[in-house]
Amino acid sequence: MTVENAMRAMAFAAVIAATGAASVATAQPQRSMAVPMQAQAQSSTTATASGRTEILNYDNWTVTCRDGRDPKEKRVCSAEHQIFQDVGGQRRPVFVWIMGLNKDGVPATALRFLPGVQIGPGVELRFGDKAPRKVPITTCEPAVCEASTTMDDAFVREASAVLQGEAVIQASDGRAVTFTLNMKGFAQAAAAIRR
Repeated sequence: MTVENAMRAMAFAAVIAATGAASVATAQPQRSMAVPMQAQAQSSTTATASGRTEILNYDNWTVTCRDGRDPKEKRVCSAEHQIFQDVGGQRRPVFVWIMGLNKDGVPATALRFLPGVQIGPGVELRFGDKAPRKVPITTCEPAVCEASTTMDDAFVREASAVLQGEAVIQASDGRAVTFTLNMKGFAQAAAAIRR
């Protein structure tokens, strides 16, 4: 399993663990971010023994939905946005944002990033001129750290209203590390996980 796939799988698991979600869609390979995406969803569907999986692309967000084999089984969707960095000729994810619904049907989010950070300050999400939102870091292991929280309607509105946001993390040496978040497609992805 590649670092990218491992980080993606851990991020999906993070939404479940941090928010108590009952189930989550299987991680699927994301198309290269270098390929331009249209504002309208691009879709692909696959059927497996465990049910049907649909992948929708909304600009910078990939939504994966899984229908179970049993028609009574609830459809489960999650959305993902990744930031990559070229390291030694390989493209690796350095920041992954996952959204899904928890077991109570409340939108929840998990942020995954590389270690070497200060735990206490958490992650600060900035959406335009709105007050920054603090997301607590819930775990930090040798390969990856995670911050997670639920998303209320105001969070979704603020994030949907901007074309660009920021995630700021304090490095262990005190420097602020800022990830620029291209928010195109966020509103559609947030709506898609609720269907």
